[in-house]
Amino acid sequence: MTTVEELLSRAKRAIEAGEMSMQAAAEDIAAAQKQGATQRQIAGAIGKSAAWVNRLLGWRESGYSEQTAFGPSSKAARQRGSRVQAAKHRQHSPMADETSAAISRARAEAAEAEAARAKAEARKAKDEAARAKAEARAARENLFRAQCENYTIELDHQKRDRLVKLLGMLGSNHDGERANAAKKVEQHRVILRLTWDELVIPATIAANARAA
Repeated sequence: MTTVEELLSRAKRAIEAGEMSMQAAAEDIAAAQKQGATQRQIAGAIGKSAAWVNRLLGWRESGYSEQTAFGPSSKAARQRGSRVQAAKHRQHSPMADETSAAISRARAEAAEAEAARAKAEARKAKDEAARAKAEARAARENLFRAQCENYTIELDHQKRDRLVKLLGMLGSNHDGERANAAKKVEQHRVILRLTWDELVIPATIAANARAA
């Protein structure tokens, strides 16, 4: 819901734009009054007198029957009808209907543009978050590799058993477990500073083991 402050700020800009925007200003001022703003408060916010505000609202209540709110008009026009008569007149005023429709269209277009801008900003924020996440992951992996390069570890029985256990998990029926095992096997190999060729037993040893 548009606040009183926003309505009056918009009305002030419409007034400053000139006569062509005066009906839009009247609609915003009426909306602010409906939310509880007094004519004195409205006058102070838009830089006009309370009498000026009252005249503008009266012009709106008449269904914008005169070309302008403050132009020449007859005494009979200024004294036209009660609120019920003004409402009846608005119902049969094509100009008022067209003005109201134009105001509604302008506001709908502004709301649509604001929604599109918000959507674009949300998409940009999402892309930036994904990029930051990827950069953080790469930084962690680079740090891990850099730390591994500072020392060499021999493949003793305990480390070998750990590697064999991880390799055995590659036969899991669950995709997630297999992927996690593969990642840990590679990390373990990097820590050991050994190539896969160095980890795999020579073909002659494998053949002898099968023949035994």
